[in-house]
Amino acid sequence: MDTRFTRRVNLSLKILLEIKDDEEQQIALVGGNKLEADVFDISVSGIGLGIRHFIPKGLMVSMEIDGTPFEINEVMRVKGEICYCNYVQASLYKCGIRFIEMPEQYVTAVIDFVSKYERREDSRIELAE
Repeated sequence: MDTRFTRRVNLSLKILLEIKDDEEQQIALVGGNKLEADVFDISVSGIGLGIRHFIPKGLMVSMEIDGTPFEINEVMRVKGEICYCNYVQASLYKCGIRFIEMPEQYVTAVIDFVSKYERREDSRIELAE
């Protein structure tokens, strides 16, 4: 079953992902709390990543995303929540992150980017009004 509510586009980009270091999120990665991830798609509601480590659902993360593809001349700093992290193959997990804190300028830029490159006409799910 597909649960996507917003349009998304494929994107090939590397980002920096940081796991918040606080007492509520007791997790430790071998290489520290920052890791590089490969983006495979993006929407206004979230981002899909390929990562080398399992990250549990519900974990809060910070992301640094190059703003250039979105016509923003700065690194976009965004917070999100892990929605899923599924094993794909050795040292590769597919991870979905829901944006939870994103400045309006970034929201508009992602909407414009998705509108320009979106691969289908309509969202997969119609929301009731």
